[in-house]
Amino acid sequence: MRESHVTFLLILISFLVFGVSIVLVSLGIVSESYIIQTFGFSYNNLFQRPWCIITSIFIHQNLDHLVSNMIALLFFGIAVETKMGWKKTLLIFFLGAFAGELLSLVFYAPDVISIGASAGVFALVGTGMIVRPLGLTLYPPFYILPLGLVGILYAIYNVIGFVMGIGNVSYIAHFGGLITGFYFGAKEEGFKKAVTIISVFSILLLIPILWFLLFK
Repeated sequence: MRESHVTFLLILISFLVFGVSIVLVSLGIVSESYIIQTFGFSYNNLFQRPWCIITSIFIHQNLDHLVSNMIALLFFGIAVETKMGWKKTLLIFFLGAFAGELLSLVFYAPDVISIGASAGVFALVGTGMIVRPLGLTLYPPFYILPLGLVGILYAIYNVIGFVMGIGNVSYIAHFGGLITGFYFGAKEEGFKKAVTIISVFSILLLIPILWFLLFK
């Protein structure tokens, strides 16, 4: 029987943490900055509060941040879990999150705080696009696209965002998660098949772009 209990559990935990945070801030018990500074991930926090490597994953800046992560987690998480099982799904998610956080230490100052499940989600994106390339997902705003194509789009978006410095986003952490996911996907399906899938979807994405540039 195919299950996706872990995917839904991760989503539930993320929403519960967000909801509790909103309530605590609304009641004046704590401030939003206190939650982020105390439970977010940074070099300083890692040594002062080691648990931040876990808590930071489930803290999100706002509802948009949370929902965008959870939509990707829903589709890619289910794709990976139905193919590889809940144990590997959980492993990929957390290893991707940890890889993203640790990689960010190389690029950001010791006091720079990172929050969100993005790196873990990107690990599932990297795996899901290889093990279930033709599975469908919802891509903002409301496009239904195959996982393989969406994975390429996410990768390109992060490269552009990193190079151009768009927004207050830890693209480096995303790369850490994505590379982790690629590794597990290639390990599951074979390196040659993984490269083929990435190449095919990259070409499919490139064709309409070239068509537009040549015949606009």
